[in-house]
Amino acid sequence: MTQPERIKIAQELHDGIAQDLVALSYSLDLLLADADTPASTRVELRNLIFSVSSMIERVRKEMFNLRTSDAGTLESSLRALLAESKSSIELRLTEEDCTFTENVSEQILAISRELLRNSIKHSGASVIEITIEKSENGSTYTFRDNGKGIDPLIASGFGTRGIQERCLSIESELIVASDNLGTNYFISIPA
Repeated sequence: MTQPERIKIAQELHDGIAQDLVALSYSLDLLLADADTPASTRVELRNLIFSVSSMIERVRKEMFNLRTSDAGTLESSLRALLAESKSSIELRLTEEDCTFTENVSEQILAISRELLRNSIKHSGASVIEITIEKSENGSTYTFRDNGKGIDPLIASGFGTRGIQERCLSIESELIVASDNLGTNYFISIPA
């Protein structure tokens, strides 16, 4: 994706979803301030306002990421995500000298960030290993965590579908294997 395309998406996020979330937040604030709102409802409204505020912050971060032309290295981006999440997960990253197009590199970064977010949120892992190495027909990408394994319902969720779509966009195959010792994602990236 080119930088102008990324900026256009960031603008659309700002003008659409971000503005809608801010409007929703204002509406919730008005309900909370209404003297006729029962106390039990106020507690729920505060929780909703907190959730909407978190969503607004995440959308803002994504808009910033879209506008930033260079997200840095894969490792620095993932370590920043771990720090943002206040996660104590140990990240082990091994990258062979594989040469990718800009699009493939961007997709690998986006896939890695989504997998890391999923592991932080769902797996209970203490260690994540990412390996990118040359293979006979191109490169292989492996993401492993030592968590509790993946629920089949989560495995077919929007995040996983997004990862599958990104893999298809770079003509790569995704294989997911999971058990009670963790989850493994294997991606074959053609040369």
